[in-house]
Amino acid sequence: MSRRAVLPLLCAVLGVVLVAPPAAGQEDPPTTLRIALNGYENNLTPFTATFGAAPNTHDLLMLVYDSLFWSQVSSDPEPWLAERAEPNADSTQWTVTLREGVTWHDGRPFTSEDVRFSFEYYDQQRAASGRYAHHVFDVPPLVGATVLDARTVRLEYGQPAPAFKTLPGADLPILPKHIWEGITDPRTAAQALPVGTGPYRLVQIVPDQLYRFEANEAYFKGRPTVDVLEMPIVRDPAAAFAALQTGEVAHVTRNVPPELFDQFSAEPGMRILEGTKFESNQLYFNALKPPLDDARLRHAMSLTIDSQAIVDTILLGHGRPGLPTFLHPQTAWALEGATVEHDPAAAQALLDGAGYVRGPDGIRVAPNGAPLQFSVLVNSFEPQDIRAAQLIGQQLEPLGVRLKAEALDPATLRASRAAPPGAVPGYDAYISVIESHAHVDPDALYYFFHSPGPKGFGASVTGWTNSAFDVLAEQATTAGAEERTRLLGEAQGMLAAENPLMVLWYRDGEYAYRPADYDGWLSDPGHGIFTKRSFLPEYVEAARAERGGAAPAAAAAGGAGSGATTWLVVAAAVVLVGGGALLVVRRRRAADTGDDE
Repeated sequence: MSRRAVLPLLCAVLGVVLVAPPAAGQEDPPTTLRIALNGYENNLTPFTATFGAAPNTHDLLMLVYDSLFWSQVSSDPEPWLAERAEPNADSTQWTVTLREGVTWHDGRPFTSEDVRFSFEYYDQQRAASGRYAHHVFDVPPLVGATVLDARTVRLEYGQPAPAFKTLPGADLPILPKHIWEGITDPRTAAQALPVGTGPYRLVQIVPDQLYRFEANEAYFKGRPTVDVLEMPIVRDPAAAFAALQTGEVAHVTRNVPPELFDQFSAEPGMRILEGTKFESNQLYFNALKPPLDDARLRHAMSLTIDSQAIVDTILLGHGRPGLPTFLHPQTAWALEGATVEHDPAAAQALLDGAGYVRGPDGIRVAPNGAPLQFSVLVNSFEPQDIRAAQLIGQQLEPLGVRLKAEALDPATLRASRAAPPGAVPGYDAYISVIESHAHVDPDALYYFFHSPGPKGFGASVTGWTNSAFDVLAEQATTAGAEERTRLLGEAQGMLAAENPLMVLWYRDGEYAYRPADYDGWLSDPGHGIFTKRSFLPEYVEAARAERGGAAPAAAAAGGAGSGATTWLVVAAAVVLVGGGALLVVRRRRAADTGDDE
């Protein structure tokens, strides 16, 4: 079917009207950059995001919002909304001095009242705050916030908070008091477009189809380098990269598929920029559900799975094998010298000794009589995860363990993992991607793997229980950097011994873009290139200087698809690829709690 033939159909499906190009002699339109976004996030607030665009959710939100510092990846983050933050002697109090002259998108002044309100609101709305509030009500636990003057606020904690500038300081989106003080249930804030201090205003949402942002011309870091960002939602990676190849989008918020890397590297008009997000893909076991509650079984499976073979086969070498210690090896808290152990013979002996006998079909049977047959849930829009589950199943078969992939749309997958409080979830295992927050957060091990209960959110991740690990993780939350490193190293050793999860790989960050459309992209550690700093003048100029080039004429004149090409053409390219329709799955509207994925 030709493009001319399918465009009317797409207009009907998407409910969008083409916009005519400007007439001759009119002013050039604003510069517009089109970016294929990998998922839909509902309204962009910290309370309504679903993490459907993970691992890009945080950077998407932070186009609209700002934090006190930037970014969480740094042990000494750059002042952002804050000019500085100073602790008392034991780091239980932090006095924050704010930048002058900052305004909200609606023109109201940003003051210390907004900071005080934000921290207290996250604390009060802990059940609705999902990804962000745990650094307010859990560790470090907020006691109170006091406004000292219009630019100064003091935050008091119930225990030492030595890493405050990093977390929550460089992570927590600051909210406008005058907007949110009247909202009693933030999960219902799904209609009005969000107001922030960030470099972009969200001006349009077409549910499940598009976000449109316009530059905040009064931004305190300078007027953004692109006037308009249009982001069609393209969950299918093949469709997204087809649109990039045809020039209908300028960038895709995904790593370049390994099989396309050489082609894109050699293709005129395309560049690849490296910049890791410190992301990882991992296999999580349901450690609450027998027989997967047996650490010996999980360890035997880990010994059998060949993560190097998975990296070679699926990533074609564009990544590194995952570590049983979880944390990305390039991050500050990772255990030095950690290695991956692959020993199928030892795994066989371990299960033999633990009483897992083989049945007549070769599949082992647990001591309770249950056959070792498991299902692993995978995102149906992530072909690499599906292929990984299939390879893992092949690798585990000789061990006497049968594992099959069950591909689900993201909303169904999340629902399948859920269970009422105190109940054991029904799933066996799942594969997911996780963003840098889980690797750079000094308290990540506490949050993800603390035994189920009031501390952390381990029950929603694996349900693993280890009281000795809990002690180490809790002690680390108040320790200085040197002692924290030691404690977290011991805790990672316990993870490696009991394997509540298995990291499959740490993906190399390789991002493709069309420089004729925009060449201001920069590699922001922990964020890749889809980051607010890729649109801020001082950082863009530095990135261009480092690459030895100025902005191409096409970028200065209007960017990808400006003028006659509208965002609907992007939708045409990405919704119908090779004659096949892209299935758009609606996300559930409520944000999950306690999940960074």
